Amino acid sequence: MGLFEWLFGKKRPEYGTVPDRVSPSSQPQRATWPPQQGGPVPYTSPPPLDFRNVYLSWRRRRSKQPVAAIADQTLIGPVPAQTVRPANWLLGNLGGTRQHPDPYFDARRVSSHNMPALPHLDAMAELLGTPRSELQWLAHRPVQEIAKSHVHYRLFEVRKKSGGTRLLAAPLPRLKAVQHQLLDKLISRLPVHGAAHGFRRGRGILSGANVHVGKDVLVCFDIKDFFPTFSFRRVSGYFRWLGYGRGIANAIALLTTAALHEATTGGKGQWTPAYNTRHPDLVRRHHPELPQGAPTSPGLANAICWRMDKRLSALASKFGGDYTRYADDLTFSGGQDLARHADNLIKLVRKIVRTEGLELNEQKTRVMRKGRQQRVTGVVVNEKTNLSRRDFDKLKAILHNCAKHGPAGQNRADHPDFKGHLQGRVAHAMHIGPERGAKLKAMFDKIVW
Repeated sequence: MGLFEWLFGKKRPEYGTVPDRVSPSSQPQRATWPPQQGGPVPYTSPPPLDFRNVYLSWRRRRSKQPVAAIADQTLIGPVPAQTVRPANWLLGNLGGTRQHPDPYFDARRVSSHNMPALPHLDAMAELLGTPRSELQWLAHRPVQEIAKSHVHYRLFEVRKKSGGTRLLAAPLPRLKAVQHQLLDKLISRLPVHGAAHGFRRGRGILSGANVHVGKDVLVCFDIKDFFPTFSFRRVSGYFRWLGYGRGIANAIALLTTAALHEATTGGKGQWTPAYNTRHPDLVRRHHPELPQGAPTSPGLANAICWRMDKRLSALASKFGGDYTRYADDLTFSGGQDLARHADNLIKLVRKIVRTEGLELNEQKTRVMRKGRQQRVTGVVVNEKTNLSRRDFDKLKAILHNCAKHGPAGQNRADHPDFKGHLQGRVAHAMHIGPERGAKLKAMFDKIVW
């Protein structure tokens, strides 16, 4: 034995190979105790133990089990190779039919969530009051060469208060009508956590702000790219979790999500593909997502966030506080216990939001303690819900100038209906703070239109 082998041992065989066993005749003869007749019995070393096969045998057995083939229900019949197929021929299998319903539809699970039974796409078409062919055409996403005749969204840009522009995708009338039916018949029945106050009947900015009135500390968060985070896969997977089949889940996701580069940016009578524009959002967003501007997007986002709202609500109760969410605005409030552990709360919220597939906008995280103005979604909640002093003074000055000099010279933002715009702002102020709102209403009544 050389020095190297004495120090480090002999070279081990390669992983996965078993060295050949030494024949018994070539092995040394070792005596056994007690002595046996016939001389010593030759000693044979046991075979090397393969730890991977011994301790991971369950994984090997599982991998060898045959996987059941996915049943493919052919609903449009065989198509000869020489036949010219239409642009949406693949959607003939979407969702199933009465003769061939979706085999993955779980009626018991769907009924447990109090949702309508949709075993095939024909049942969904009856629920929405739309022909099956119409749903297939609206769900179809063609290639760019034929996208002009299948575009269903138009892009708009609106200015943000913080600067920059926000990209909105508004559905065209035919798709918008179907989305309204989806919202009324299906999406409005989805389970939503009680902490969600945005885009729900009977709830709004005021109901969410009332929860946090008179608290010692407020901790507010903002989710980055809230609607774009909910992609086609998340929407389809959510409806699969509810118990719907793969075809129905994909059909709903196709009707409620959009790839922004497939939309048009032209005006009336013009068609300019959105992928020709240089908006920064179009550069980094290629997958279908919930479009900002569709009536179904807020309801779907609230439903998918049910588990996150449940976890954050339980976290707030651990610190003796309350939690609400309005779209992408998360608000926590509580007493001295929450005020002392505000830093730990921020870390835990960041971790929970990240595990749910979302991301916080760290620049908008705020901790507002007692003694300064506390605002929740634009509503002051220090002692009672009220309009902020800055917004009140600004609207008061506009109403005073309109009554004194006339409303024609005060429409600096070029609102097409300036009277309706001011009337809506006054009604919002009366809804939040009745005392200040009554003063603004009296000033509005003095304006001569």
